[in-house]
Amino acid sequence: MHAKDAELAAALTEQLSDEKIVAAAYARVDTALSPARMLSPLGNYLIARPAARAAARKMTERTDIPLDAAVVFGVSDSALHVWAADPMLNRVGEHLGRIPLELITSIKVEGGKSWQPVTITMADGKSVELEGRGSIHAVAAEFDKRKAG
Repeated sequence: MHAKDAELAAALTEQLSDEKIVAAAYARVDTALSPARMLSPLGNYLIARPAARAAARKMTERTDIPLDAAVVFGVSDSALHVWAADPMLNRVGEHLGRIPLELITSIKVEGGKSWQPVTITMADGKSVELEGRGSIHAVAAEFDKRKAG
């Protein structure tokens, strides 16, 4: 499915059918080879993405957050959903899983240009650091609303 940043929440809600996604955003794993993305699409798909996929696999093993080189995070009233994605093409892939909100302590987003640093901290103290774009601040804000309520 193709979805631009502003369309993500509605498109993902349609896909789930049983939960409403209130905010969603593309995110990606940053590695030492990530600057290869800027060389060309081939640099992205042949160098940066495989390195990010390997890093994502290690993060998933360590934290149980289902990740890929790039993902879409979507927050509902009860969970943070994760889909595989290709932000370069605004493409959302398969649903990788859901993390109940009670297992997440915080989602923090720092300021940045088009991609902002994002840290997701789990209740067991483990965390992952990614980069998010678009409405990643809205994902964090909606998470905070649900954790406070």
